[in-house]
Amino acid sequence: MEKIYSKFGNIKDLKEIISGLTNFTGIIRIDNAFLYYINSKLISSKLDGKEKDLEEIFQIIPDTFLIEIYEGSEEEVKYALRNFKPEESIVEISKLSLVFGDNVILNSYNDIYKFLTSGCNKVTFIPKRFKDEKAVVIYKNSKEIFAIYFGKKTLFGKKAISKLKTTFAVSEIIAKIEILSNKDLNILKNKYPEGFIFGGESFTDIIKKIMSSKEPIILKNASLVDALSYGTSLIKIEGSKEGYIISKNGKPIYAFLENYNGERSYRLIKSMCMVEDVKFYIYKLSKEEYDLFKGFKENKVPIQ
Repeated sequence: MEKIYSKFGNIKDLKEIISGLTNFTGIIRIDNAFLYYINSKLISSKLDGKEKDLEEIFQIIPDTFLIEIYEGSEEEVKYALRNFKPEESIVEISKLSLVFGDNVILNSYNDIYKFLTSGCNKVTFIPKRFKDEKAVVIYKNSKEIFAIYFGKKTLFGKKAISKLKTTFAVSEIIAKIEILSNKDLNILKNKYPEGFIFGGESFTDIIKKIMSSKEPIILKNASLVDALSYGTSLIKIEGSKEGYIISKNGKPIYAFLENYNGERSYRLIKSMCMVEDVKFYIYKLSKEEYDLFKGFKENKVPIQ
């Protein structure tokens, strides 16, 4: 079967929808009740798996409820009727999302891309089965740049996205979409810097992008201490190997050398600077550029 319609409505809406169906064979779901039709004739109506009269169902369900229409063959309807189990899905549904007020009901993670606008969107995902959990994802021009999942354990970045996608397998999810201002984006940056994803870019991807966008200050016959004195900077150290340091306030904050990260790479860079004639390329960093490195904890250098 395929879901062909989905909307929040009331009994009046439902009756109008039913009256407009011609030669309909399939199932209509209203809240936790199911109406089974063959050639537009109601052959059964069930509430919580028990046979109920339609008027009785109307008296029990909420004033506003979810209306879903699944179209199929006579054989599929009869099979669903024989094998109905309230705790299991009885139909295969298409991935159709539903807008209700400011919220969207999603069947899969990728459905959210239908509703994003240009600029920054903040989306709060709330699983219907786990209402004490939620995820917040920020998209910039439809690209994930931040994610955090609040559950039994708080997850950040790509791990949060992975957890959210897994949750779709066991629960419908309500998504609230908001336009995010630069001010609010900066607040999140400061509060949860580890949540930023940077579009999947690696540490070296960001380095290359920064170096290609500006001219460096070049130091020869200088020490590492001299290079670190240029404020918030990306420092490329060129010797027998190439190493990189992100510095702030005269201190190394992040480091990378070939296959080494963090403290190990910084110690190797220091040794190279002491025994070789190296050249330093210094790229001054804005606050926004410096913040791009905050998600790379493995590159963090312990306080010197």
